[in-house]
Amino acid sequence: MFERRFLFLLMLTLVAVAAAPAQAKEGSDDPKWCRACHTSSVLSEESMAGGVHADLSCRDCHQGYHFNPHEKVEVVDTDETKAFKKLGYRSPVAMAACTECHDTLSDVPGFSAHGRATDPSDALPYCLDCHGDPHTIKAMGSLTANERKLAQNERCLGCHDNAVKMEGTGLSTDIRAPYQHTVHARKLALGDDKAPGCVDCHGGHETLTGDAEVESTCGKCHEDANSTFLSISGHPPHTKQAHPISYWTLKFFAVLTFATILALILHVLLDLLATIRAAIRTRTKEEEEEERKKFGEKGLNPHKEVQRFDLHQRLQHFIMIASFITLVLTGWPISTSGIGVSHGLVAALGGLGVVALLHRIAGIGLIVTSVYHLCYLGFLFATKRKAMPLSMLPAPKDVKDVIHNVLFFFGLKKDRPRYGRFSYFEKFDYWAVFWGVVIMVGSGLIRWFPVITTKVAPAWVYEIAYIAHADEAILAALAIFVWHFYNVHLRPAVFPMSWVFIHGRMSMEEMDLEHGAVFDKMLAENVAKLSVEADNVAIDADVSEDEEEIASSDEDNDGEPQSGDSDSDDIDDADRAS
Repeated sequence: MFERRFLFLLMLTLVAVAAAPAQAKEGSDDPKWCRACHTSSVLSEESMAGGVHADLSCRDCHQGYHFNPHEKVEVVDTDETKAFKKLGYRSPVAMAACTECHDTLSDVPGFSAHGRATDPSDALPYCLDCHGDPHTIKAMGSLTANERKLAQNERCLGCHDNAVKMEGTGLSTDIRAPYQHTVHARKLALGDDKAPGCVDCHGGHETLTGDAEVESTCGKCHEDANSTFLSISGHPPHTKQAHPISYWTLKFFAVLTFATILALILHVLLDLLATIRAAIRTRTKEEEEEERKKFGEKGLNPHKEVQRFDLHQRLQHFIMIASFITLVLTGWPISTSGIGVSHGLVAALGGLGVVALLHRIAGIGLIVTSVYHLCYLGFLFATKRKAMPLSMLPAPKDVKDVIHNVLFFFGLKKDRPRYGRFSYFEKFDYWAVFWGVVIMVGSGLIRWFPVITTKVAPAWVYEIAYIAHADEAILAALAIFVWHFYNVHLRPAVFPMSWVFIHGRMSMEEMDLEHGAVFDKMLAENVAKLSVEADNVAIDADVSEDEEEIASSDEDNDGEPQSGDSDSDDIDDADRAS
């Protein structure tokens, strides 16, 4: 009984095995038969479901296969396959399979610049190198224009950034970093759908090579682009040999930014430590007595306010604040497009189009306040009020103040220097802004109108402007937030901020601390004034005694007026005048 059952099961098994090839052959268009052995997750039904080739069968692409593991694979040897093999493609059969459906790419095999081999032995790229795995290629409609361009760029850089793959081509592989510094790359990184990617400028299957083709391509976005503009539209690395002016400009700003910010940070730290040391130091009786005399015997009220800045100066400062902050908020994301927070900032401001518009409006605001300031200075000189603008010029006293202050930082001087109307760090602020405005406005206008610039100036002018605009912006932002904010907002003496930039007034006590030389002059003038007033009081007392004697004499003369009374009045007036 057992033997019969065993023989029956064996016969069923043999029949099933014999029928398997025929069954597989009949249903070979169903990918499930391939997945029985090809178990990669890429080939899973879920992975391929969203692909553009989801409706195709395996047979449509994999030529030469009978989809039966028991049959030999046929060698595909068509004219098209031979042509791709002759061109040096690694997978001529795969190339032939792709062009069988995508036959509109070209009438001739080797349709792209990638197929124009100089050496048949070169392992040239084929469709999958650029488009990815055909099993999972997504339909164009499933990606936004920005996502599609970013994906295409990574495909291009996957080879052109690889020294091994590009060996023997004669093309530079140092392209990723230079490209990422271009406006096109930064806009794409921030989500702009209209910004061009690699394929938009260089072409895809028909890669652009001639100058005429490049000029027509650039002209689609930049009307009237000339040959000079075309020379700056690429993204070559700024090497000493190829672009020496750009190279040294980059080096200059790198050294300038590092040295300046390092010096400012050290100054801030030393000032803070010296302020803490001075605050915990016990004051001597002589110092307390001198302080009492300032605002006591010498007649100055510590709470009395003096006008330091007029309305015009405050208005200029307000416009400058609004312009600068807007420029930083809208320019910083462009310079740091690879940082995630930049994307959020652009989105919060309303998108890249709004950011660009705000940046230009703020740039105009910077120009307006600069012109306003120059006109204001001209007005002061025209009205012979030269003291204020001239007091902003660097002077020998500033050098002495710097040395004095450094000695104070290290405890070698008991007190800080007595600054004039403007201290050396206020003058640094002023001239740093003056330098920055010239560079930022000039380079900003050049970058705003590149086609016009390249019509009247050589290419290196634009290259310098492009570098200077970004690097000077970084230097200016760091200087303001590290140096200026500390001096006017975060220093213990003024924390949380000095309000003088709002109402323009300063108390006598603040004047003594911040601008001691001016305070000392006011103190001396007040002492002189008190001295004159004391003399006048003495004269008035003498006159009063004389008047009492005259009145007494008149009473003795029965009220009769005496001769010479008018002369006495004249003398009294002269005495008072003296």
